[in-house]
Amino acid sequence: MESFLTNTHRKRNPLLLKNNPMNSTTQQDANNTLDPQFFIAKYLLPVLEHKWILVFTTFLGLAIAVPISLIIQPEYSSTATTQVETPRAKMISKVTEEISSRTGNRAYITAAVARMHSSAFQTEVLKVIPNALQNDLEIPLSVKGQILRKLKPFAKKILNKNDTPPTDTARITPERLASLSKRIEIRGNTGKGTIQITGTTFAQEMATVLVNSYIDVWVAMNMDANKSLIRHELDFTREQRSEYHKQLKAAENELRLFKQKYEIPPALTSVTDMELQSQLDVLQNKLENSKERYKKIDDIFLELSRKEKAVVNNIKVINPPQSPLFPSKNMRIPIILMGFLLGAASGIAPILLWDYYKGNIRHKKDVHSAVDIPIIGKLPSIKIK
Repeated sequence: MESFLTNTHRKRNPLLLKNNPMNSTTQQDANNTLDPQFFIAKYLLPVLEHKWILVFTTFLGLAIAVPISLIIQPEYSSTATTQVETPRAKMISKVTEEISSRTGNRAYITAAVARMHSSAFQTEVLKVIPNALQNDLEIPLSVKGQILRKLKPFAKKILNKNDTPPTDTARITPERLASLSKRIEIRGNTGKGTIQITGTTFAQEMATVLVNSYIDVWVAMNMDANKSLIRHELDFTREQRSEYHKQLKAAENELRLFKQKYEIPPALTSVTDMELQSQLDVLQNKLENSKERYKKIDDIFLELSRKEKAVVNNIKVINPPQSPLFPSKNMRIPIILMGFLLGAASGIAPILLWDYYKGNIRHKKDVHSAVDIPIIGKLPSIKIK
């Protein structure tokens, strides 16, 4: 370590005073200037003197971070873009013109996004996804959740707790609904009339399965909603048709029994007896009215049935989900880097604190701050052999 000469040596050595004219002003300016050697002496040298502490803490940080990084699984994402149109029935006119499609308005897009975020919709999705995807949903997305999930079996062994039987994968639970909600991202573009669905899984091949499951359930429920109004009218018409059919059969049976009673041939519509003719006319008019009512309600029923079948899907997949080739999020490298930095910092911090506590003089600024006497020179270190 170099030795520093202060102003107290001036009286003893005039030559030093002549060759080193440094007043207090120049000394103060030197202390305020940025000196790279100061940072090297104050911060780098103490670390190098205790480099094995730094090596140990850095290695310890990596020893903890590397196993944790192997526990954390990479995430894979897949995205599909759908075009939403205003619900319509593809009715064929006399000139067989096809009604042009219209992009869904702002309210319809917003309602569709809110519906897919609902618990009822997610429940239907959980019913159709395969067991492999059900198991994938059991893994938490957070780093802390994955670590606790891996450590849970070891904790149970240490505490001698018996494992609970596995939950039925077909059972719908609030935890699974919450997990599914975190794995899916739905964004609506009201200007373009599109909805983008992004699914995230840990299994590479399951990302597209999750997105396709959402689209399938959405299409099915949307078709059902589009047909609901027509189906309500169709059900009402079906009941009326059935009632009119019963009335028609009753009128036919009543006329048949009347003719059998008075031995009138089935094809005969008139008789010579005026009283019988009057009763026969009443029964025949009743039958004709029943036939007319039934024909009208039957035509309405057939028209509604045609409309129900003519309702088309107003959701078009313009960009289907693709199987991801690379992870969308991989925390392994950041975790290793964080372990390296934290390990190095946990070694450097105590080294510098201990050096500060000891008050080692490593630079001329330390001398000036300690005794407030200007430095007039320094003596080089001499190695004694």
